[in-house]
Amino acid sequence: MYQDLAAFYENPEVPNSFGDVEALHRSLKGKYSKKDVKHWLSQKDAYTLHKPVRHKFQRNRVFVSDIDRQFQADLVDMQSLTEFNKDYKYLLTCIERDLFSKFAWAVPLKDKFGKSVKSGLEIIFKERKPKVLQTDAGKEFLNKIVQNYLKNLNVKFFTNNKTKASIVERFNRTLKTKMWKYFTEFNTKNYIDVIDKLIHSYNHSYHRSIKMEPVSVSRHNRKQVLKNLYGDLRNKKPEAPRFKIGDVVRINKQKLHFEKGYEQNWRRELFTVYEIVQRIPIVYRLKDLQGEEIKGTYYEAELQKVVDSGFYPVENVIKQRKRRGITEYYVKFLGYPEKFNDWVTDIQKV
Repeated sequence: MYQDLAAFYENPEVPNSFGDVEALHRSLKGKYSKKDVKHWLSQKDAYTLHKPVRHKFQRNRVFVSDIDRQFQADLVDMQSLTEFNKDYKYLLTCIERDLFSKFAWAVPLKDKFGKSVKSGLEIIFKERKPKVLQTDAGKEFLNKIVQNYLKNLNVKFFTNNKTKASIVERFNRTLKTKMWKYFTEFNTKNYIDVIDKLIHSYNHSYHRSIKMEPVSVSRHNRKQVLKNLYGDLRNKKPEAPRFKIGDVVRINKQKLHFEKGYEQNWRRELFTVYEIVQRIPIVYRLKDLQGEEIKGTYYEAELQKVVDSGFYPVENVIKQRKRRGITEYYVKFLGYPEKFNDWVTDIQKV
């Protein structure tokens, strides 16, 4: 039925070959519906593995219901300005997670070793101590000195590489913008003498999301802050899910900055949807093809519905045997963990 589709898609000299749904549908001049073209392409590794990935999309908000619940911290590299700032090379920045109060701190450091980072956190935590601290996966936070310090204070710690510590990074941009405007205005590159004033300015500035200044937020007005932050979401209903339970999907790869977009964007291993979690936006829980649950949840933008063609390329033949005159191969399948290794009789090695 789809032989002519293959003739158009797989021929490198045909216009729109190896294209997307729109391109192939256009080349076929209406012979097949877009739905049929999309279904056929969803079986093709060359299409599904290289399909472009959305990196920016709405994510679930972390609802923080009280002041000092969660902080995010980061280390800002200021080494280019060291000679103008008494040998200080870094700024340890910190802000309340999910912007409950937006209150922020910045502590200058001369190096990023564990001892210095611990000292910076001590300065911040003398004012206010969180129950939870989130950072990126940098060694400046994962070393024993910092981790033991947090453990002794009973501060829970976690990292998130996928979106990094996006809120504190947004604050870093705001602070540096204010800082560089100051440099331009006063023809200087010295921030060390005014950093406390810049932070004071930030914490005493009106913020639209909380409809007040960060310094004004307290436990006495937390209900009003919650209403200002989340009031619009209380009556919002999740949209209809794009995927159904039982759908076969691929998970996108989290590429590093230096990886090329034309390389494979999606994992070769296939999974099935087993639970739809009603959040805003909706997320999904997955199982692998052996029925084992995969940790965590996935956004729609991180998944791609595919058709399981039943074709699994072999990465490596580990050993072979003969049974009843038939040669069998114990193989590792391309893109699958070793638990999927199995005996097969027909192989196509990649």
